[in-house]
Amino acid sequence: MDNTLLLAHGKTLSDTNYWLKCMMTRSGGRLDWSSSHQCEFTVDMFGVMGLMRRREPSPLPGPKTRPIQRCPIFLQGVKVLAVTTHKFLGVILDQELCWRTHLHYALQKGTKWVSQYCQLSKLLKGVSPKFMRWFYISVAMPKMLYAADLFLIPGSSVGKGMRGFTDKLAKIQRQAALHATRALKTAPMDTVDACADLFPFHLLIEKLIYHPASRLAMLPQTHPLEKHVAWAATRYVKSHRAPIHEVMHA
Repeated sequence: MDNTLLLAHGKTLSDTNYWLKCMMTRSGGRLDWSSSHQCEFTVDMFGVMGLMRRREPSPLPGPKTRPIQRCPIFLQGVKVLAVTTHKFLGVILDQELCWRTHLHYALQKGTKWVSQYCQLSKLLKGVSPKFMRWFYISVAMPKMLYAADLFLIPGSSVGKGMRGFTDKLAKIQRQAALHATRALKTAPMDTVDACADLFPFHLLIEKLIYHPASRLAMLPQTHPLEKHVAWAATRYVKSHRAPIHEVMHA
């Protein structure tokens, strides 16, 4: 019963909360389904998230504005709290549809992995460079760059994208390459990447974004995303860009 998501859209957060509650409590809704299948929901583990970037004046000292206050939902006498972030299918979603929290999470995973990785690369009795390289490619990169096409916005003529976080993630690859090749800490990065047979990190990001873009471009017309992909590929909107706009534009 994990990874269950209900989505409602409306003009106000009160409308969306009302429709979410109806989805759960109406005849034939989720609660009726759980009873008929002898599989009860744990309501006290639920969370409701209002996806909106609209802000309001803050009464507290500090920032002048704050996100609009979200209201909880009551189901079966249980208060379902409004949450600001939620981890869904390995990706941390933010109530303002930003990826800053997940970027820090990916950076934390990469840093933790490299700190353990360096213990295997001892000069005399460590693992050979060939296996250290494959260990980084097969374990660290999938962990750190999972769903990279969602949160790593590429640079373009409109903006610089996520260049700052890309540079921070590139430092993790540098540490892994230095441990694999046993090179000096002052060695230039392009030389270390060439000796370790690794992509430069900015080219690795482009490759990771190119793969989902090519898959999206080859969707059949019967696929529910095909119309959205075709629309996003023909125009680059000025505001409220979704990841699909950034991917197809890149």
